[in-house]
Amino acid sequence: MKNFTHKIIFSLAALSSIAVNAQMSSRIDQFFLDPSVVNPAAMALQKKASVSMYFNRVYSGIQGAPENLLTNVVLPLSNERATFGVFYLREKAGFSNLQNAYASYAYNIPFNDETGLSLGVSLGFMNQSFDPNRAVYIDPNDQVIQGLLFSPAVTRADLRASALFHSGGFFGGVAMSRLARPRFDYSYFTYKASYNLQNISTLMMGYDVKVGENFHIKPSVVASAWDFDYYRVQGNLTFSYADKFWGGVTANDLGRIGFNAGVGLGGGTRVGYAYTIPSGGSKDIVGNGHEFFLSIGLGSLKGGSDAGATDEVTEEVKDEERYSEFARKKIPTTVGGITDIKNAGWDIDTAYITVTPVENAQPVEPGFYLVTSMNSSQLTADNAIKSLYLKKIAAYKFQDKKNNSFYVYLKYFKTRNEADRFLLSNDTGVEQAWIREVK
Repeated sequence: MKNFTHKIIFSLAALSSIAVNAQMSSRIDQFFLDPSVVNPAAMALQKKASVSMYFNRVYSGIQGAPENLLTNVVLPLSNERATFGVFYLREKAGFSNLQNAYASYAYNIPFNDETGLSLGVSLGFMNQSFDPNRAVYIDPNDQVIQGLLFSPAVTRADLRASALFHSGGFFGGVAMSRLARPRFDYSYFTYKASYNLQNISTLMMGYDVKVGENFHIKPSVVASAWDFDYYRVQGNLTFSYADKFWGGVTANDLGRIGFNAGVGLGGGTRVGYAYTIPSGGSKDIVGNGHEFFLSIGLGSLKGGSDAGATDEVTEEVKDEERYSEFARKKIPTTVGGITDIKNAGWDIDTAYITVTPVENAQPVEPGFYLVTSMNSSQLTADNAIKSLYLKKIAAYKFQDKKNNSFYVYLKYFKTRNEADRFLLSNDTGVEQAWIREVK
């Protein structure tokens, strides 16, 4: 009896959504892990190619509760400003199934080293269908319901536009979807039903507060409006360490609160989980919410400026790597560039090698660099240099203050053509390498 009551409750909610233009509200709790799922213009700020995947169920206690399955692919281009993306979202609620698929393009317009404006546009389609096997009938003879349930799926074109301003650790922007106001018409013999999906306007803001070298506090908020008739707001406060571990709290205007946590596994792979709890008298009926997140770095792609970024070397060089068949020399050695590393020889214990901090080294020269890794701290860059040294590969580092990252490089070129020719015709000796321009 209880399960049947749950079906009736959600069926009424589903029918109510049809009365307000059949809008299904998709909510992503861990949006801060990939802001471009909310605002496609944010793709232009991403330096590595990646694919992000989300799955959530909002009300686990109700059969037919909303379920969202989302996949977002981001592919930065080599000019460091333009990015392509592919977005897919399947929204299921009750007996309704809505699929969204878009191809996106984003372009970043820099104002200075830390400030810029990103613009995005997406073109795609929406496919709406209804599954009679998932429906709970209140009036099986209702002509509108019959028209919806037994009509073929309908596909309509759609357009999205977005803009995102970023300055230092702050970002904020707006996104507009369903600009074409897709109209869906259904008919089954004499039964007919039709409606327009509502425009969705979304405001997203966030800030990255750097507390220490590796510790960050990241508040963020998303507010959405459907035809500006009704609104939804959700916020998140995340604490992260070295971009490898994070945890936080989340809340929305419906009274749902919860937590999220995740870990970076290396190679651009991240996993996360969010758990939300409803409040009020309905919490025992609707159930808790669950959301799973997975992101995989596409390191084999060299299209983006950092698309080939390898793992950061977060651990110190291991003892067994430090020594070869013969004991290495324990001679204190300070290196301030690739030439110093070559002149030092290849038989020094890396525990005795000190890499000069970038602030004490010579200013980085404009040009093109053959890069092997991007690192969030200078320590991880130094460990990467030492690991390459053990392979008899001379490398050094520079800092890009635009994204506050440290890059390990093997070689410098004055022109793009010279760099590309070298990369195509030479074995770099490393698993992945790509060209990065420094202006």
